[in-house]
Amino acid sequence: MCFAINTVSANANDINNQQRIDHLFDIFDEGEEGDLEKLAGYIIELETLIPQEDLKQQEKLIPLHCWYHPSETSEEFQQAIKHAEDLMLRHQKSYPSTLHTELLLCRASYYQYSGNPKQAKLDYDAAIQEAYQIENLRLIADGRSLRGAMLSYEGDYTGALEDLIPAQSMYEQLKLNYWARVNLSEIANSYRRFGDPQMALSYQEKLEKAYLDNNQLMDAIDINTQIAYSYEELGKNELALERFEKSYHYWNKQDKPILTAGAGIDIAGVQLKLGQVDAAIETLDNAEKIITKEIDGLFSFMKLFRAQAALLKHQPEQALSFAQEAETAFDVSNNERGLSQVYTLRNKIYLVLEDYQSAHEALSDYLQLHLKLDQKSLSNRNSEMRARFNTGKIESENQTLQALQRVKEQELKVLEKNKELQQVIIFLVAIILIIMTFYAAKQVKRKQLFKSLALTDELTQLANRRQTYNLAKDYIEQARKDSTHFSLISFDADHFKKVNDSLGHDIGDKVLVLMAEVSRKLMRKSDTVGRVGGEEFLVLLPGANEQQAKEIAERLVNKIADADWHAISPELNQTISAGVSQFNNENKLEALLLRVDNALYQAKSAGRNCVKTV
Repeated sequence: MCFAINTVSANANDINNQQRIDHLFDIFDEGEEGDLEKLAGYIIELETLIPQEDLKQQEKLIPLHCWYHPSETSEEFQQAIKHAEDLMLRHQKSYPSTLHTELLLCRASYYQYSGNPKQAKLDYDAAIQEAYQIENLRLIADGRSLRGAMLSYEGDYTGALEDLIPAQSMYEQLKLNYWARVNLSEIANSYRRFGDPQMALSYQEKLEKAYLDNNQLMDAIDINTQIAYSYEELGKNELALERFEKSYHYWNKQDKPILTAGAGIDIAGVQLKLGQVDAAIETLDNAEKIITKEIDGLFSFMKLFRAQAALLKHQPEQALSFAQEAETAFDVSNNERGLSQVYTLRNKIYLVLEDYQSAHEALSDYLQLHLKLDQKSLSNRNSEMRARFNTGKIESENQTLQALQRVKEQELKVLEKNKELQQVIIFLVAIILIIMTFYAAKQVKRKQLFKSLALTDELTQLANRRQTYNLAKDYIEQARKDSTHFSLISFDADHFKKVNDSLGHDIGDKVLVLMAEVSRKLMRKSDTVGRVGGEEFLVLLPGANEQQAKEIAERLVNKIADADWHAISPELNQTISAGVSQFNNENKLEALLLRVDNALYQAKSAGRNCVKTV
């Protein structure tokens, strides 16, 4: 009888423990709890409650150790990346899985905030691909939300919204209200950065109220900062300053030095706009004690504001030095919006120094980047414009039909009055038909032109990223259907950033054009060379196996190395690195791209100017 009582008691404890475990995991999934100390305590409690032999729940605990690793300083970020990699190595047999996908997303976020957006992008891409593979809607939403936020910061608003909008739908479908609000905040940021701060503000004010109503003070402060940015872009600098100061005092009270310094940098930017130059310099002095170049996002704007302040203080040489530091940091974080401001400032500095040649070059850099940003803006507007065009077209067709109907009615009336006017009416109708035919032909030509522009890279005249990937998908389907070979070559320019930095972006563009010309001439008519990134190219080789593709890649590497680079610049000797991979019946193009990218990185690691296969 005592045994029975003890057994019942043990079962009751097990049930209570499991209910507590489920509750704690729900807290992390829902995201509502913002107190990091409490969350750290919950992780310790889970470690105590979950039995060692319960492998399934132990596996759920692993990503929490990754996500909640200390990450306040640049050194801690590097340790967090190393910790994520150790966890991935320890559990690599689980690929593909929920665990592996979460660890990829975790590592990607640390790469992003430690100033390595390129590696972060690779991890985000791989994680999203794996999430689709295992059909995990939550991880698809997380991956696309995180990647969309990064793309928005970099200025790729089309890519950002293509990620953030589907993520919003998924979060709402899963009833994850907190994460839906976080994602909606990023959509608002994208509108602000895109140049519509008023639209962003309407989202942000609603989000702030929701966070305050739920007593989520940390999230409310994040939105408070975003509202300040919107006010600043609307020219309401006094309101922006109040908001930034509120964030500054909050983070200072929470003893978060990096976040406090970041808010200080924002304050300095507004102080400069308000003419409070000395106050801005003092604010930046305090921030500079905390912010190092490893924290490139904050460091870049800190140096930009330093340069602006120095110029206002009539110290152009010092301003130029600060501007160069800002430009380097913006390059690292791939922040084109920031670079645009640096180029404009450099132009002003050189004009003060009466160095008109350098001022012209700075203005040229700004115009090139501005054109690029305008093209992105055009791409962002494209869907909206298409919708408006279609609506307008339908309305135009309705009006034309109504007009023709009125013409016919008038024709009957005229015929009744005077038979001799029939020929005049027929002639007028003919003119209308000719005009409509001409208009339709013009629309067809315009549509063909838009299609050609949408599929071609403007600089190199190669297939652009979208066209290259669409062709690759077609070749994969053909290879699978006919049991034939299909291989890829991924190559990019070695040390291309040094070319841009030392010789200028104009020389960099000429390098890309010559690389495109050499690679295009080397390939067969059936092959496709596409530009899929800044200095990144992809070659599609239908019918070629891995060995054949490797031989082609080696010839390409040699041809590029032997090209007449001195014709572009006497100081120039350009090489490329290439990766090769063959289609092995993968279900998705992304898996093949991931392998060929790995081959390219092996070539880079092997010293560049070579070919590797995976």
